[in-house]
Amino acid sequence: MPGRRVLRPSTPVLRRAPGEVQYGTDPRWAVRLVGLDAAEEAWLRTVSGPVRAASEHPAVPAERRARLVQVLEDALLLVPAPPRRATTTAPGGGEADLGVLAALRPDGAGHRVLAARARSAVAVVGLGRLGATLATTLATAGVGSVGLHDPSPVLVTDVGLGAYRVRDVGAPRETALARAIDEISPDVRTGAAAASARRAGAAAEPPDVVVVVEHHAADPARVRELVGDGVAHLSVVVREADVVVGPFVRPGLDPCLTCVDLHRADVDPCWPQVARQLRELAAPQHEESVLAGAAASLAAAQVLAALDGTVPRTTAACLEIPAPDAVPRLRGTSRHPRCGCAGPASAAPDGTPLAARTSGGRGRG
Repeated sequence: MPGRRVLRPSTPVLRRAPGEVQYGTDPRWAVRLVGLDAAEEAWLRTVSGPVRAASEHPAVPAERRARLVQVLEDALLLVPAPPRRATTTAPGGGEADLGVLAALRPDGAGHRVLAARARSAVAVVGLGRLGATLATTLATAGVGSVGLHDPSPVLVTDVGLGAYRVRDVGAPRETALARAIDEISPDVRTGAAAASARRAGAAAEPPDVVVVVEHHAADPARVRELVGDGVAHLSVVVREADVVVGPFVRPGLDPCLTCVDLHRADVDPCWPQVARQLRELAAPQHEESVLAGAAASLAAAQVLAALDGTVPRTTAACLEIPAPDAVPRLRGTSRHPRCGCAGPASAAPDGTPLAARTSGGRGRG
């Protein structure tokens, strides 16, 4: 067996019955081994470190050990030994995320996901409770650069979620949140360097993803430049008693916000004037606790899916998260024939191939 192989991290090994051992509990990949004798059962329950070191057991013949190890190999339970420490900006070396990320990859290399996240940049526009929670979630998950864009002051109603504290009330949201993220994970860049570069007239690298948090109705004009520059972006809209997460737009590939508006106008001819009034509302923009927390988590999941190399579920779809239960509803959308947003894009702005939709998991049937 080439290389040093270990049991997939965070995989529980459980005794089900005499002669029966179970690996894992997630129905997407849990495996049962049956027909074992007592010695084989005892040996399999000790296999957690390097398999070669654990493969010596006097009560289990070498040929049988080899066969059982091959069964574990075929079940994708054995993976290359990871490095002692992942390259990441996440707190605690990313240990909180590493087990899940390893479970989702066929090679178990969760550390590679964390390393890629550390090289990624996401900008969040709109830093109320929802945007602030989203930004801190991304920083905690190991995203190396989290740009913060919202100069409006922290409100008393912002305190709690997203790391705002009473002492932050009145301070610019982007400043207060940058301070909080620095306390959570000092290695995460929060956009101060990019802002300095812009003031000095230097060109800043575009982020990998931009998240725009708005109230009442999305405004396609706000992301028009992103569409033109080929920057992926996610719309999040806080409405009266629900939040809409999506669509996630990869320019040239997915329906854009204008497509969504045009489809809605096809159903409701009055929508354009209604939308215009909603965008002009100047009422206080508060964000209810449960909706803000749930929507921030789902938005973070969409962004991380894109950064990790899969296609977010909200490409060509929106997640509607209603109060009071916050159970999401998925509503599909499509390109509108009058929009013209479909372009010849076949690669990301940096020239790398665009990811194809995957079903998640480790490729097991």
